[in-house]
Amino acid sequence: MLTEQLFSAYLGELYGIAFFTAFAEKYSDDKHINKWQKLILVEQVTARHLKTGLEKLGISCPDNSPEMEQKGAHDAQKWLSLEWPALVDTMASWVEPYALKYRHQAQQARQHSELFQLVQEHEDAILAFLQGEQSEKTNSQAALDSFLSRYHHHDNQ
Repeated sequence: MLTEQLFSAYLGELYGIAFFTAFAEKYSDDKHINKWQKLILVEQVTARHLKTGLEKLGISCPDNSPEMEQKGAHDAQKWLSLEWPALVDTMASWVEPYALKYRHQAQQARQHSELFQLVQEHEDAILAFLQGEQSEKTNSQAALDSFLSRYHHHDNQ
């Protein structure tokens, strides 16, 4: 059960990479490209750590999931035409239930708690970024930077 939740989160990272990559490549307002790139990096770092952790538990993780990648790109397509404020609002309301779900899973986890913590922290960082964009804070990327400073610096792949 717990490893199924973590494997599902791993597949969600592959989805997220495809989702944010679609925006990085196709979103009409180029002034946000650095934000898309940072969101992609958060997903990639999380996926690598999850993959490493799951494989230590004997769970094989594919490098790609065509199904999840197609779903991510397809879902992004629906929102590509939104102006930045509407897009941020839409994404925040979409991410929030996942943040709550992952927070609950991390609180309940008695095993593999560091992996559940990783998943929770990554989703919380994305939500905090989106909420920062909603309130037009100049440091909206601080939560993403903080996450990356914790997990990317000892990610030597």
